[in-house]
Amino acid sequence: MSVTSFSLNNSRLVLFIFAVLILTGLALYPDYPSREEPTLPINQTVITAYHPALDVYETEALIARPIERYLRELEETKNITTSIRAGEVYLTLEIKDGTPDYSHAWLRVRAKMQDVLNELPQGMSGPFVNDNYDAVAVMTIALSAKDFSFKALRDKAEALRNYLYSIPGMDKVTLHGVTDEQIAIKLKPFVASAYSLNPNEIYLQLSKRNTLGHVARVNFNTQESRIYVESGYDNLSEIKETPISLPDGSILPLSNLADVTRVQSRPLNSAAFLDGNQAIVVAGYMAPGINMVDFNERLRSQLSQWEKDLPAGYQMKTITDQGKVVDHVISTMISTLLETIFVVTVVTVIALGFRAGSLVALAVPTTGVITLVFLRVLDIELNEVSIASFIIALGILVDNPMVIVEDISKRVAQGEDRWSAALLAGKTLGTPILIASLTVILAFAPPMFTDNITAIYMQTLTIVIGVMLLVSWFVATMLIPIMAQWFIKKPSLEGRASAARPSRLMNGLSIVWDKVLARPAVSLGVAVLSLVVSLFLSSTIPEAFFPSSERSQLQISVELPANTPGEETAAVAEHMTQWLSNDKRYPEITEAVAYVSDGGPRFILGLNPPEPTPHSAYFVVNVTKNTVVSEFVDKLRREMPAEYPFAKLEINPFFMGSTPPGEAAIRLVGSNQSRILEASEKIQRALNGIENTINVRQDWETSVANFVVNVDWPASLYAGVTREDILSALRLHNLGEAASIYREGEHQLPIVLSTNIDERMSLSQLRNIQVFSQSSTQSVYLSDIATIETKFDPSVIKKRNLMLTVTVTALNPSMTSKELVNAISSTIEEVRQELDIHIEFGGEIEESEVTAEAIFAFLPLCMLAMIILFIYQYNSFRKVAIIVLSVPFCAIGLLLALVIFRLPFDFMANLAIFALIGIIVSNAMLIIEQIDIEKASGKSELVSLKSALMERFRPIMLTQITTILGLLPLLIANDPLWRSFNVVIMGGLVSGTVASFIVVPSLYVLLFHRKPS
Repeated sequence: MSVTSFSLNNSRLVLFIFAVLILTGLALYPDYPSREEPTLPINQTVITAYHPALDVYETEALIARPIERYLRELEETKNITTSIRAGEVYLTLEIKDGTPDYSHAWLRVRAKMQDVLNELPQGMSGPFVNDNYDAVAVMTIALSAKDFSFKALRDKAEALRNYLYSIPGMDKVTLHGVTDEQIAIKLKPFVASAYSLNPNEIYLQLSKRNTLGHVARVNFNTQESRIYVESGYDNLSEIKETPISLPDGSILPLSNLADVTRVQSRPLNSAAFLDGNQAIVVAGYMAPGINMVDFNERLRSQLSQWEKDLPAGYQMKTITDQGKVVDHVISTMISTLLETIFVVTVVTVIALGFRAGSLVALAVPTTGVITLVFLRVLDIELNEVSIASFIIALGILVDNPMVIVEDISKRVAQGEDRWSAALLAGKTLGTPILIASLTVILAFAPPMFTDNITAIYMQTLTIVIGVMLLVSWFVATMLIPIMAQWFIKKPSLEGRASAARPSRLMNGLSIVWDKVLARPAVSLGVAVLSLVVSLFLSSTIPEAFFPSSERSQLQISVELPANTPGEETAAVAEHMTQWLSNDKRYPEITEAVAYVSDGGPRFILGLNPPEPTPHSAYFVVNVTKNTVVSEFVDKLRREMPAEYPFAKLEINPFFMGSTPPGEAAIRLVGSNQSRILEASEKIQRALNGIENTINVRQDWETSVANFVVNVDWPASLYAGVTREDILSALRLHNLGEAASIYREGEHQLPIVLSTNIDERMSLSQLRNIQVFSQSSTQSVYLSDIATIETKFDPSVIKKRNLMLTVTVTALNPSMTSKELVNAISSTIEEVRQELDIHIEFGGEIEESEVTAEAIFAFLPLCMLAMIILFIYQYNSFRKVAIIVLSVPFCAIGLLLALVIFRLPFDFMANLAIFALIGIIVSNAMLIIEQIDIEKASGKSELVSLKSALMERFRPIMLTQITTILGLLPLLIANDPLWRSFNVVIMGGLVSGTVASFIVVPSLYVLLFHRKPS
């Protein structure tokens, strides 16, 4: 029994089931989970480790190498990228695609980091594993207070964090730009000589004054009590009044000997600025499975209430609000979806008449609403990809009900009763349209078989289209036959006679087909020649990976000369945010926020926060909705370098991939440091020689000057000075040395003793530092016991998979990354040959190649499955060959469309080709299916072919026109992600459909050896 027969015999049960599914889908929609993009697992973690006493080479040898070696032992390890600075290791571990359970992999990473501790030097801090790298903030809020202390600002930010945790659905809240503070004790000039005071004595007295040690316990009767000895400071005044014992036995308060102030820690750990004012950025993260639009609406309401209680002088601004972005994306997509439904409805009503067209139009939203039920079961969220998938699927799935309704209408017009017509239409066409639907699903299926992250991003497309097509098949074969008995009306005798007469168009096509069938080889040759000519056009189409995002934001990466202290970087960032937010200069900018020594929160999936360094800052700039971001980026690229000539600026729009579109990344790998640096200089010169190329840089930065104190050990022993005394003197005369801790609630501020906390030091001053011995009151000048030597070390050493690696990057707005690399191919080859350097291409080039390789690896498997379906259906190799050979002619239209619309051949265009394969084969299948029907009625081979073309022209053209027009609203919406996808589908359908009525009959005549009389 066929499903149509079951449906017609149990119509009330079927109607009830469909009604329940429709009502369930409608009930699910208001609170359906939503995000801007599909939720993806990020297969990366960041590992950091610190040791302040090591130079860059010692850090590489003693810390980086053991950690890298232990991580390489993990079977999940794919790539290890290491950034090494003096005393710091910042390592990114990427695990293999397809690792079964990321959480278990991170546990094994943590276990390895515990194992490696035995091989690391004493005094290490870390290794620390950050496996929460994929968290995306749904909202970031900047809090600033120009007339309040930073402590007051920090307290308000922490109060806001605690308040946000009370909102249902809030997963976590993080603070960014929280600058550590310290209590600075700067000895007054000549104090040491005036009181014969060794600074080490003050250090020891302070350290003993405020310690946390064991407590005493005493028993009173049957109870035990603890006895605490008072320690700690309640406020800054108590620190100032700390009694200091002098060598002569007298006692003075600390404030008589030193200036005691509360200042920002040195070196600066982190800072944030909003429009020229220091700020703290609060980032909120939503728990999974929640509707982001509703959640952020509640969040905005709660923030509005909290803001009312803020004292005057505080400023709170929303920097990013993913809820509004998602609302805009979903609203736009839903609007486009409704437009698509309207277009499909109009086309079907015009083509099939009001009753039959309305029946097809009713099937479209019914399918969509029922699909929501199954997608919720599969845990698929509403996002840009899933809603666009609905739009794409609508144009495809309309084929199923349209074919059934058209066949029922035809049978009723020929005199069959409506019940029999519905039954026979379902029985005859149920299997062919199921195979056609499965073919389309298989065409979209390759991303489902790969674990590549980019392909996983598009798995939602495959799932949505697959579910919708299967639901559409059940609607077409079960619900439509029931409804057709009420909707389809028997035509009058005049109507039957009119329908039997061929139109002028069909008479003209009949003549064309006579010529095609008379000269099949010539017709096929013309089609092949057109295909060959179009393939030559492909060389003019640029290649890309993902397009830029069109969100009303841009990003700026600022890099100052290496070894620039964080305080200097913060001053530049503060000035830059003020300069950018000047309304008279840039009225387009609404907010500008900067993160110093911190990449800030990840607020979109494709954002990779930069590596935190003291000499770098990262900016997020919001612009008005009417601003064309690409044009404004060009404007800033022209104007900002002149204002900040000392800084390296990279100004880019946000992008959908993990790397900027068009940026070329060339990795130079070798074991000889000088050779790879020489190679990078040659590559950079070649790139700078190409017109319009910007952002040319290499990631090893520049060498920095460091100083080595060569101690005369006999002289130091004679003076009673140890190495620790020398280090203590150097610290005291520079950043200072932490002598104690000031505890303030949950915060601990170091009490730092210094003789020179805010003055810049010259080399001569460094030589004349007084070094005090801990074993005596005598002091010597550093120059009496040591010499100071200058040495230049790399600011940073970069490694990839244990090998030294320099990465050169560049961007040319008028070229793709591949075109830019090809433009310097001779230099690349020269470097490879002369310097014996291994060269790899990273960034967009690598991502696109890896993704294409992962997807195309499974395309043959999907094609094989399609061919098996065709063989099962037709039991003929020749018929299957006709179907397969009709597919390539889609290339004519899709290549012409890309050229006309000036679009690159990107990842989405590749995905569209897969979709075309599944869609276009249905044309050949329907023609061949009709040929078999005609032959079964007793007609000859040639007459059957001609009749099949005449019979199937209208339904095929109708379904393809509906598909093309159904995609038109998405094309008009001009979403950058789907632009090339739509153009490829529409262009390919035009040429593929035309070719179906030329190539298929030509091949059929040639393969079945039939010649027209």
